[in-house]
Amino acid sequence: MNANVREFYNEKTRVPPQSVPAEQSVLGGLMLSPSSLNMLGNALTEEDFYRADHRLIFRAICELAEKNKPFDSVTLGAWFEASGLSSSVDGKYLNELAMNVASAANIMAYAEIVRSKSVARSVIEIASHAVNESFSNDGIEVADSAIASLMALAKQESKAELTLKDAMGQAYAELLEAHANPGKLRGVTSGFSRLNKRLGGFHKGDLIIFGARPSVGKTALLLNMAQAAKESGECIGVISGEQPAVQVAQRHMSMTSLIHAEKLRNGEIDDDEWSKLSSAIKSLAIGGYRIYDRSNPTLKEVERIARKWKQMYGLDALYVDYIQRISVPGANGRIEEVSAAGRGLKNLARDLDIPVIALAQVKASVDTRTDKRPNIGDLANSDELTREADSIIMIYRDEVYNDPSPSKGMAELLVEKNRHGPCGMIEVAFLAETMRFRDLEYDNR
Repeated sequence: MNANVREFYNEKTRVPPQSVPAEQSVLGGLMLSPSSLNMLGNALTEEDFYRADHRLIFRAICELAEKNKPFDSVTLGAWFEASGLSSSVDGKYLNELAMNVASAANIMAYAEIVRSKSVARSVIEIASHAVNESFSNDGIEVADSAIASLMALAKQESKAELTLKDAMGQAYAELLEAHANPGKLRGVTSGFSRLNKRLGGFHKGDLIIFGARPSVGKTALLLNMAQAAKESGECIGVISGEQPAVQVAQRHMSMTSLIHAEKLRNGEIDDDEWSKLSSAIKSLAIGGYRIYDRSNPTLKEVERIARKWKQMYGLDALYVDYIQRISVPGANGRIEEVSAAGRGLKNLARDLDIPVIALAQVKASVDTRTDKRPNIGDLANSDELTREADSIIMIYRDEVYNDPSPSKGMAELLVEKNRHGPCGMIEVAFLAETMRFRDLEYDNR
């Protein structure tokens, strides 16, 4: 326990959360029934024990167990003597621990009490540290650190260790749900039927990257997908590092009203278009859609706002425009910065249990090739993105490079990486006047 926490307790004359009887029951149970240590697994660590002598006893038990040696009062006493710690634990106390426990049958219940008290002490320590740091440091940074620490603590409490039987039970439950709801999308919709089928939607915990050269329409595609998710009832958030929020709103107004984006920018609205615009605005105002408008946001900012949205609004999916816009102070060079941003977004997806859909720039060298379709190796500044991403989709529009083009008004979504199924190309329509991407009609495809 750090000095700040001790001072907090001294000032308030409070005793830290603890249960010495539960700690004694766990240690005595282990000495009485050594096989119980396997039952505990990773449920407890040395630091979970409040009393210093109990921490040492648990450490001794674990070290003896690793060497396949017994850990009764005699062998534990010998361990303390050999370690030069005989003065830390009384041999008589070791005997009392083993003698005062009738059975090890309830050891897991005792362990849960010990762990619960340990978590409570950790919460107090994080909070007291935040109080002290706030007097001399930036409040936002202190809050970020405290929230991250609390979320990490909460994640530790989730069940990470499972048997294959447990995992199969979860998988079978998902199978039954899918069977009972045929055709229902398992993840967040992309807004495109064939892409949904290929990926199964955007899955919780996944990082999905869409890459393209400038002016291909990647921001428009991202906003189309975000709007489709919103319309399906999801609560979504957009990190807009590329465009101000007002421009994001203008794009959505154009997509929904079908009024050309240029006319909205110039204010050239016909009399019969005002009603369409009014209807679009009312429709867009309904549902959960939040925007973080900040050029070059830091990774910590993105993490903080996403955690806030998750806690306050139940965030279902996060859309990021774009990865290379995220700054990571302290990173050594551009490649390390983009790598850190990619890892951070993947961790955020897992921590919040949401899909993170992020745009990424593609290397300029693509424009010098005969075939200008980008591939997985063309993501700018970082090979780390290709490792962290669960799905990578490249965007290509032939009319950007060739005029006239036989594929005018069309775009190719090139699925280059897909952990949930096959890769391949999917064609969609692009209506530049209203910034809309939409499904193409295919027979038997």
